[in-house]
Amino acid sequence: MTQPPLRTLLARQGIYDKTSSVFAYELLYRNSEIQNQTFALSAVPGELATYSVLLDLFTNLNVEAIVGSKRAFINFTHLHLVQQIPALLPKNKIVIEVLETVAINQELILSLISLKKQGYQIALDDFIFREELIPLIQIADIIKIDVLNLNREQIVAQLSSLHSFNGQLLAEKIETKNQFDICLSLGFELFQGFFLDKPQSLKGQAISENKMQILRLLAEINDEDVAVERVEEIILQIPKLSYRILRLANSASIYSSRKIESLMDAITKLGLKQISHWLSLLLLASHDEMATDLLERTLIRAKMCELLSRAMNYQNPHQAYTVGLLSTLDGILNEPMTSLLEKMGLSESLNEALLNYEGILGKILKFTIDYEQANFKELESIPVANDVLIKSYLEGIEYADYIMSLIYHPER
Repeated sequence: MTQPPLRTLLARQGIYDKTSSVFAYELLYRNSEIQNQTFALSAVPGELATYSVLLDLFTNLNVEAIVGSKRAFINFTHLHLVQQIPALLPKNKIVIEVLETVAINQELILSLISLKKQGYQIALDDFIFREELIPLIQIADIIKIDVLNLNREQIVAQLSSLHSFNGQLLAEKIETKNQFDICLSLGFELFQGFFLDKPQSLKGQAISENKMQILRLLAEINDEDVAVERVEEIILQIPKLSYRILRLANSASIYSSRKIESLMDAITKLGLKQISHWLSLLLLASHDEMATDLLERTLIRAKMCELLSRAMNYQNPHQAYTVGLLSTLDGILNEPMTSLLEKMGLSESLNEALLNYEGILGKILKFTIDYEQANFKELESIPVANDVLIKSYLEGIEYADYIMSLIYHPER
């Protein structure tokens, strides 16, 4: 039976706890039948359109593959809530978001109470106190406050109406470390925004020898003229790298009749480019301060760049993967990209793609980042069908999950 085409472009945005670990994901989407508009899952002109998205999400798409063991924050319309549509979805996988635009009446309140009794978690989105919200505050497990344009005093004023609230406070649209620190000091437990997705680089920070070694080796690995023997030497320089490379090689090898036991054997059988991919990501993972969430998002981006390049008939998918992999280097090593690239001495095409989104590699990287950030309108010029876009993103998530398990849980 042929699987129906995927109509929904879907991206996820991380929601983090106080330790910057992923707590959940908010799902953002665009449905190809809805005039190229982007929404959180419900702010849709027409209830049928939202039904279409939910159908795609929980039938044609595998929500567990998108959010893993985490929950998905999903916005529902007033009609969906009073009709108990969320009750059709697994209560252990979703958080029901109530938008600030939803009309509050007795029917809605009773429906939310019923959903709460069934074990669903309720979140109030973009909270600004109004008297009519009091019954919803008593029901809610999580309250989200948009702090983008608020100073400390204004945030305190917002919180003054929530003294009796016993749930969790979520600060959204955090764009700077100062905003994060303020919200943390005021008792927020959950956080969402650009700052959490990409840690700030620190200008003028002295780069450690460990980081310099990583940069030097990354530059060598991604030199198209690198010798096989040199790649083997690089692998042997870093503790645990040999074991991890062999573990990855054996997990991916089609030569199941004979185990791969040497680095040269792995390189010969799987190819220098494949080994270089893995070596690059293992070098990044070897950095002591590496956040696993950032590495996971880096892998998703790298794989999606590779898959899009294939769909666009680009002749060197390996380069596209490399651009995606290196595009978060500033966040990983906490140094501006310009400074890092000066130290690495990469090709001009890679530099231009990473710094200015120039050339075909730059366009592929920009398309991928726009997709990640749910800037779906920016993707209207991409010569790739929606079906290919969403499949590339989902394959990226699946790939990242698989590689992360091999890196951090090699015994499984």
